[in-house]
Amino acid sequence: MKFKLFINPNSQEIVEATVHRKSNFSTQLEQFVLSNGNSNAISAYDDKDLIMLNLENIIMLTIIENKVFAVCNNKQYHIRKRLYQIEDTLPTNFWRINKSTIINRSYIDQFKETKTSGVNVIMTNGLSDYVSRRCFSKIRKELN
Repeated sequence: MKFKLFINPNSQEIVEATVHRKSNFSTQLEQFVLSNGNSNAISAYDDKDLIMLNLENIIMLTIIENKVFAVCNNKQYHIRKRLYQIEDTLPTNFWRINKSTIINRSYIDQFKETKTSGVNVIMTNGLSDYVSRRCFSKIRKELN
């Protein structure tokens, strides 16, 4: 493998890689380059196009039909990672509310008690999901 770096302040920045075949390394390299090394973004797929989602724009991360999706303003983006892998990289303003959902607390509208003495969270875009008792006790401790 060879590496070349050309520094020219008058030209546009381009990162070009020639590989024999797509691999885990080339995918990670692509994601790093597209995020400019920024840890405030996560790679996701809009249909087949790879895009970088800013974490501030993500309302919730949830599992739908065994796939992880990021919800931003009622649009869903597929993320090709497991929820626990993503959870480790998220900032503290993200809370796990149950086994299959992580929410951005900046977008919480209200917590609402259900008839079965459970708790639902309602987000500013109108989406709602249940909060497990274990997760709700952690959230309540953090709020107090």
